[in-house]
Amino acid sequence: MKYSPKLLLYILMLSSLAINTPLSIIGIISQISQYFSTSIAVSGLYVSSFTFTIAVCGLFVPVLFSKYERKRVFLFILSVFAISNIAIIFTKSIIVASFFRILSAVFYPAFISIGLTVCEEIAPEGEKQDYITKILLGISVGSIVGLPITTGLGTIFGYQAAMSWIFAINFLALVLIFIFFPKIPGRQENEMPLSALRSKEFILASVAIIMMPIGASIVYNYLPYFLQTVSHIYTYKLSIFLFTYGIFSIAGTWLGGKLIVWKDKATLIIFQLVCGFVFLALYFSADYRPLVLALVLVFGILDGMGYNLIQYIETSVLFFNLELANGVFLSILNGGIALGIAIGGFLVDGFGVMSIFIFGFAFLIIAFFMLVYVIYGLKINLKYS
Repeated sequence: MKYSPKLLLYILMLSSLAINTPLSIIGIISQISQYFSTSIAVSGLYVSSFTFTIAVCGLFVPVLFSKYERKRVFLFILSVFAISNIAIIFTKSIIVASFFRILSAVFYPAFISIGLTVCEEIAPEGEKQDYITKILLGISVGSIVGLPITTGLGTIFGYQAAMSWIFAINFLALVLIFIFFPKIPGRQENEMPLSALRSKEFILASVAIIMMPIGASIVYNYLPYFLQTVSHIYTYKLSIFLFTYGIFSIAGTWLGGKLIVWKDKATLIIFQLVCGFVFLALYFSADYRPLVLALVLVFGILDGMGYNLIQYIETSVLFFNLELANGVFLSILNGGIALGIAIGGFLVDGFGVMSIFIFGFAFLIIAFFMLVYVIYGLKINLKYS
């Protein structure tokens, strides 16, 4: 069956956006608390359960699904999301809602991982990274655009309205896959290559790059608190600025894909230094609001680039099994974010909000030295070098 690679790319991009929208409920924690009659702490666990599940399941679920026909896998996973969202909309039990939220998160890594793999398989020669970048853009847009929509609907109309929008966008992706997506065979060999996961190159590369989302997440997740308490930016001004930050982050994802193809080694190494020194500059210029806002927007670009860098390293090290590589990418990304949130909370409580910049810098400098060793000492094979 003939198909247009561009059409499949944009369907997968929209679908990636759709199944990333469950992450956007972070903006309606208070509405979740009211709807289920639970504490803010319990509601926070309900929200974060999605990310923690992805971090764990990304290591093995994509490989388990890699042998099956691609369209069937996509339809199955989107159906799970649709059924889970319906249950979440109508249940009044946070335990039941948590079960279905975790259930859908179990299959999330398989969808994104196989979607990235399909993009590499169908992309015309010389356009592989562009195709991958567009899927990563879908993930990024799902969070950035989904957040204000979900927050707005939840604030005005309540929790059920917000979850109904998430169901609708997921169901649209299901319909598009069903109508327009062709049957694409799965991978014949789908065994977990444990020897590769024990290799020195994989372990050190993975430890190095998980420092990136940890360091970025320590800063990113507490930026609103910093902007409110130190820079004194409140209410609608803060919302507008954070949305602008999101737009810059989307641009950074696109830029990261371009820079990797152009100069992959330099991009991987210099990124850590630039981002680290942006954090130091924020620490020392906290009293100068215009400079702070400019530096935060620069960080937005760098934050968006991180998606490409992590995915690129893992698919270079585990080039023989793309589903596994992309699954590890999702585990590292989400695990690093979860660890960063936890570490940042401890720092803010124990040392004050300004400490996030020092520790964010420290994690990125560790990543810098480790990547220099992995790239130039161990001489790992990068795809575009």
